[in-house]
Amino acid sequence: MVTLRTTPPNRPKSKRTTASSSLVTSIILLYTISSSQTLSLSTTTTSSSSSSSSSLPNNNNNPFTNKSPIAFGTLNPAYDTTPTAGLANLLNSLPCGTLIDTTEKYGTDDGDAERELGSALQFCGRTFQKCNDDNESNNDNDNNNTPDLLLCSKFAPKPWRTSPDSVVQACRSSAERLGVNSIFLYQLHYSDAISQPFKIFGYVDNKDEIYWEGLAQCYHEGLIEHVGVCNYGPQNVRAAHAFFAKRNVPLVSNQINFNLMRHRSSVETKSVCDELGIRVFGYHPLGGGVLTGAYDDEWFRNTPGGFNKRKSKSTRVRWYQKKCVPVIRAVRDVASRRGKSPAQVAINWCVCKGIVPICGARDVEQVLEAVG
Repeated sequence: MVTLRTTPPNRPKSKRTTASSSLVTSIILLYTISSSQTLSLSTTTTSSSSSSSSSLPNNNNNPFTNKSPIAFGTLNPAYDTTPTAGLANLLNSLPCGTLIDTTEKYGTDDGDAERELGSALQFCGRTFQKCNDDNESNNDNDNNNTPDLLLCSKFAPKPWRTSPDSVVQACRSSAERLGVNSIFLYQLHYSDAISQPFKIFGYVDNKDEIYWEGLAQCYHEGLIEHVGVCNYGPQNVRAAHAFFAKRNVPLVSNQINFNLMRHRSSVETKSVCDELGIRVFGYHPLGGGVLTGAYDDEWFRNTPGGFNKRKSKSTRVRWYQKKCVPVIRAVRDVASRRGKSPAQVAINWCVCKGIVPICGARDVEQVLEAVG
């Protein structure tokens, strides 16, 4: 692991920064030690002690109960030289009941990630298995109704998608690429309010309710088992929940950016979701990898310029490093005390806060690290 330089050379650490780091360390330890997870995420039953139980949504019918406490993301995996086999190896290392998050937008072209995931699922065959009582996968038809791997995808708002039927058609295409008849969780990727190309001219046409209607149709037609949203704040969550309730459709999840370095802005959203029984999924639980200590000055020197994904990531990582030094230090400190990796500490902290962290992995070793 690379040690990040957090102070200029020959300059002593400020007392304020050291004190802040110690305070953050104490807070992180409070959550990680008091929780029954104790930094081991390999179980699919996430019972929590009184210190963290208040962070969980109050809904006994939530479909994520007794599932894996983490989800697997497909935004930027490295599939080695044989993409299908490489992704299949990652899938085979996941615990039973793991949710796999993808979308039509991931990949070089729309649908690439879903198509590759569908091929990998066929390659490894896990989509047809069930979980037994020992939380292991098998091919027998027993009485356990918990699917082995649970597929989650998303619909992306676009200016030319102007009707509920556009959602239904997109959902059918996603299911076809994934190789399934029904998608476990289908989500609106983001509010249409942020996808308004003519907003600068004063013209806004927010189609969220149209898309909600399309999601409701997908649910009632059996194309999907559950409905979710992504990147919704508290007001949008309440509005969507009320809309779906009138159509007898449970809104079960909201996916937001959530990690140790960025969570205060999500406190109200999390509170509203808990009140309504909506499970919160957190993407970027490692802050783009910053909490693992993976980035140093050499990485930035080798990052190409121009408008590209790595440039964008470089800007985000640089911001995290500049603003969140005490947190990064504290995570390393807790990891050292607990005999775990920084990534495991950061992931477990999200779990203890009642979040389902969406963890990316570039190889089997990273999967095994994430699940403890």
